[in-house]
Amino acid sequence: MMSNLRKRLNRVNFQDVIPFVAFIVIFTFFAIMSYDDRTSTIRMLTRFNLTNLLDQSILVVVAGSGMIFVVAQGSIDLSVGVNLAISGVVATWVYHLTGLVWILIPTAMLVGLLVGAFNGFIVSRFKVPSFMLTIAMLIAMRGIVDFIQSHIGNQRIPESLRFLNDQSVKITIFIVVVLIMAYVFEFTKAGKYSKAIGENETAAKSVGIPVARMKLLAFALSGLMAGVAAVFSLVTFASTSQQMGVFLEMRTIMAIFLGGVLITGGSSAKSYKVILGSLSITMIINGLAMIGRPEPHISQAVQGLLLLLILIISVFAGKKTGRFKDVESLKPKEEDTKEETQ
Repeated sequence: MMSNLRKRLNRVNFQDVIPFVAFIVIFTFFAIMSYDDRTSTIRMLTRFNLTNLLDQSILVVVAGSGMIFVVAQGSIDLSVGVNLAISGVVATWVYHLTGLVWILIPTAMLVGLLVGAFNGFIVSRFKVPSFMLTIAMLIAMRGIVDFIQSHIGNQRIPESLRFLNDQSVKITIFIVVVLIMAYVFEFTKAGKYSKAIGENETAAKSVGIPVARMKLLAFALSGLMAGVAAVFSLVTFASTSQQMGVFLEMRTIMAIFLGGVLITGGSSAKSYKVILGSLSITMIINGLAMIGRPEPHISQAVQGLLLLLILIISVFAGKKTGRFKDVESLKPKEEDTKEETQ
């Protein structure tokens, strides 16, 4: 019995435990610090605050559920924030031009998908580093968003879509979206192949995985989720603004890495880590405000130091222990895939 227990413990990857430990430590700390002597209540655990924490995490979790495909491949997408902004602005603009309420949501998703697919095409076709490309897209598209907003002003969404901001409706849609993306990442070839590419791109290509096609798909999914996040942002704030999506890419990246995903991606990438990391980031911001330290520079310093600590622990704990041991098992069936063209 003891030998079986030891075998199970040996199979536990320390990298997978880190996000749970970090979440519990952060939650416990702020729960204790937010205790109110006068009312004998823990403000962190009030129903209002817990609902608020979930609501504040939605954009990061949704954006992260798409970006995880890119990060799993060892790449990065710094354009998700501005992609959210341009998707929301263009979709609302199209609605006001056409007067068609139903066109707003699919337009936002389509714009996000196209921007993501463009990123994926450039990265896969021309071997441009994803960091350089997406930061260039961030700068360029932010200028386009500011130009559009300065000329047409903030645009309100139709009243008929306000019901989507109802807490029960929004959270239900959010859960469905996250579950779908988690299933795609964990149980389909899109996620498995992305992890294989992050582990060893050369080996993945040698067993027939269509690397270029998977990179295009990963960025497209990241863009699609940025478009979905734009819809959530629009129904929450009821209009567009120049501040849409500002710093979302940084919060999403921090959530993914704080959740224990290595920079190199691969098998360290897990869907639940995005959720835990996002909740941890939101808890830090929310908890500091509760204990009377809402200043942005304090929040950023705490997040940065915590992220650095977890990255150091993850690197030392996961010294190549999780590299794909059986890339051959991911080899696609000959009838399912064609040989990738260069």
